[in-house]
Amino acid sequence: YVKYFDLALNKRLSKIIITENGTTREITVSTDSLQKVEIHRKRLDSTVVKFVYDITVKNEGQISGYAQEITDNIPDGLEFIQEDNKVWTKTSDKEIKTEALANTLLKPGESATVQVSFKWINGDKNLGLKTNIAEITADRNDSNTPDRDSTPGNNKAGEDDIDDAPVILTIKSGTE
Repeated sequence: YVKYFDLALNKRLSKIIITENGTTREITVSTDSLQKVEIHRKRLDSTVVKFVYDITVKNEGQISGYAQEITDNIPDGLEFIQEDNKVWTKTSDKEIKTEALANTLLKPGESATVQVSFKWINGDKNLGLKTNIAEITADRNDSNTPDRDSTPGNNKAGEDDIDDAPVILTIKSGTE
């Protein structure tokens, strides 16, 4: 009987932080479905929106292992703020990486989570769907067994080591 190695990644929007005219409110997101953020047209210029995502890596296999590196693609229309993301490193205009879980041994059935946040680039031309994608780009285990159903860093949708979390920004007129 040969044991198998299998790390899976799940990405979900966990919190939306909206600041309008100096007043901040946080919306906790408890579902994986598409989230919609409405911005008041009259307060557009004074609105700041931040999205906080949970990226959870779970060991669905029978061999303990590590998610050595996670890569996140910066969505068009959102910006990465280094001060808000201490464990992440910007590697290009469109990509960030973290090794925050590199030394976290995930035994079979265990999971670990790392957060990342992005700020909306304010503008009435920067609305619509924003899709954030994260992937395990390096993993390892003591027996050098490859992941049974995904290849780290191949950017292939449908594998369980990559996931997205979409959100949509729209204008709210302010009238009922």
